[in-house]
Amino acid sequence: MSAAADDQTVIEDIIVTARRRAESAQSIPVAVTAIGGDKLEEMTTVRLSDIAALAPSIKVTSASGSANAPVIFIRGIGTITTAMYAEPSVGLYVDGVYMPRPSGNAFDLPDVERLEVLRGPQGTLFGRNTTGGAVLITTQTPRDEASGKVTFGYGTNNEVIVGGIIHTGEIGDSGFKAKIAGQIHNRDGWVESPNFNPSDWGGNEKGVNFNAALVGEIGNLRIDNRARYAKIDSFTSWEILGGTPAALAAYTSSAAANPAGPPFVVSGNKPRDFSYRDPRSTGNAEIEGYGNVLTLDYEFSEAASLKSITAYQVLDQDLSIFLGGSFVLGRVINPRVVGNPIEPVSVHVTTDNPGHQKQFSQEFQLAGDLGDFNYLGGLFIYDERVSETINTELGSVATTTPITTFIRVNRSVPYSQKTKSWAGFGQLSFQPQSLDDRLEISAGLRYTKDTKDEESRTIATTTTTTTTSHTAKDSWDNWGYAGSISYKFAPSIMAFGRIASSYRAGGFNNIAVVAAPYDPEKALSYEAGIKTDLFDRRVRFNATVYKTDYDDLQITQLVTTPNAAGGTTSTSFISNAAKAEYKGFELEGTALLGEHFQIDGNIGYIDPKYNSYNFVVLGVPTDVTAEANFAYVPTWTTHIGAAVNTGDTSAGKFTFRADYSQKSSTDLASVDRLSPTVRNFKSGKDKDLSARIIWTDIPVGDVKLTAQIYGENLTNNRFINFATDFSSLATVVFNRPRNYGIRISAEF
Repeated sequence: MSAAADDQTVIEDIIVTARRRAESAQSIPVAVTAIGGDKLEEMTTVRLSDIAALAPSIKVTSASGSANAPVIFIRGIGTITTAMYAEPSVGLYVDGVYMPRPSGNAFDLPDVERLEVLRGPQGTLFGRNTTGGAVLITTQTPRDEASGKVTFGYGTNNEVIVGGIIHTGEIGDSGFKAKIAGQIHNRDGWVESPNFNPSDWGGNEKGVNFNAALVGEIGNLRIDNRARYAKIDSFTSWEILGGTPAALAAYTSSAAANPAGPPFVVSGNKPRDFSYRDPRSTGNAEIEGYGNVLTLDYEFSEAASLKSITAYQVLDQDLSIFLGGSFVLGRVINPRVVGNPIEPVSVHVTTDNPGHQKQFSQEFQLAGDLGDFNYLGGLFIYDERVSETINTELGSVATTTPITTFIRVNRSVPYSQKTKSWAGFGQLSFQPQSLDDRLEISAGLRYTKDTKDEESRTIATTTTTTTTSHTAKDSWDNWGYAGSISYKFAPSIMAFGRIASSYRAGGFNNIAVVAAPYDPEKALSYEAGIKTDLFDRRVRFNATVYKTDYDDLQITQLVTTPNAAGGTTSTSFISNAAKAEYKGFELEGTALLGEHFQIDGNIGYIDPKYNSYNFVVLGVPTDVTAEANFAYVPTWTTHIGAAVNTGDTSAGKFTFRADYSQKSSTDLASVDRLSPTVRNFKSGKDKDLSARIIWTDIPVGDVKLTAQIYGENLTNNRFINFATDFSSLATVVFNRPRNYGIRISAEF
């Protein structure tokens, strides 16, 4: 949180749209953390994965297909998958438009005006798939005056960021103004792969972003059109955590028997930052997306304004994925070649994974003020088409005597899915002027109808080929509601209570056609909080306590089953845990201690519990409540930051800032019996110490020049970011090691 532009000794009051209207973040009965664009730039925030320390009860990890595809957990709820059929549990909105696919959110954020993190279910105003919360990103609006900015950054692993933004100001006397922004972001990897260039090592990135906006008014009609294009290539290197004794022995002996290939490398729970990359997966994961959103806002009067948001988005991806961690040469029962040849063996490699998604959405909102009441009513329509083909080669041990042999399973899963959804929603708030607007009572209601239609096939080849086909169609509907009451005991002290429900659509396991469909997930949350600005807005303290009950909680599982050739096949799919509850609290604070010193921080505590969890194990419904875990859910999240500045000097202004964040070590798998290796490991604590020196107002003519030197993960703390257990072997992705960089920007 930074100081307001007109007074450097008070805390900024950020305007948010958490209730679909412009309001102060401190005045609304919603647990929201608002972060301005200046703060994001100061913290060198590049993408969504960088926001985890800026708000309590948040963890951002990666999905299996791409480390750049962020998986956001809020209050312990998140969805780990890059599969296009799966629905997220945290809704992401960019410029008011719902973005449902993690891989479509892998792109950089080059020109963010503000970011809002709404914690807890947000099902009334933001609809389907917000059982964990919502993240709202608003890009910069074109400015009234012509201006521009260029940015250059360089850091560890040859990381280069070059970006720019141009505001035209008003174009003639048209009443319209425009903005063009772009950014290139390239980085070498840090997980060494022999025979590959560092630019293709694990952790590498090659990204480009472009967006444009045109905003203007014609009478009472405001027109806002925003377009964006982004592309990113990257590769995620996995390392072998461990495995069963039989599998470890088989891979080790096979590597020793075939010295022309690489040795068998096991990293354990400490990273080696080294992986022999399977030669069948040589390319990067490629993600490309573009879209347009047109917002029309017509104000009839203070009593009524009508808004239309029309959006079209396209996403293309081809994920080259190597989950195996490393490979060896081994003798293989090959479905294509007679004679048990020697060839690369790894537990899992996705040679090709093309996918395509397109969506159209239309939203209408009618809002206004009528005396002591303000209201919002709306209609939302959503139409999505996805198609994806996942081609994988799976290796499993066939026999270890007299010669170690492996079974190779070639599996191709093409599928398509159509989703149609519509919803009607409304909210009414009562704020009596007779009480000087201190009291507010709000109630909201939403009806949602979802329909899904899917076709899928699984073509699996061991020594023979089997094909399994599946078609399904189903629909679900839901009534969601929310209610809140707040009271301002003083202009800057407010207490509130809130109850809210939310709903996540059911669906089909398109890449595991033998798995049962899953039911909708429903959440009901109770929370109470206080928001304060004290000592003439020099101290801010917010606190929230909550309890959320989940019914049919959707859990992503990886289940290994025997195949026809005597090996095993691993498949990821979604199932329902019957009932769970999450309890916790959150604290956020900022203090300006004079003109030159600021301290800020947050604490989040999450205490989840399964009340019942039934799962089908080998065809038998089984109560697994006692052995079920909450994967990637940290009990504690903490952050503390401090900044001191010199004030204005003849050489400019210097700010020295340090931040430390920590998240508890977490479980890595949901059910112990399905994860024989991973169950014995924890992620390790996510600890990050960063520091930066920021030099602003550098006296260079009329150009506003800023320079920054920063270091992140200064203690070089390493932890497991994501893990997969294939029963025989388990593999993991570790976080990025210590890194440094510089940023220079010039505004004109």
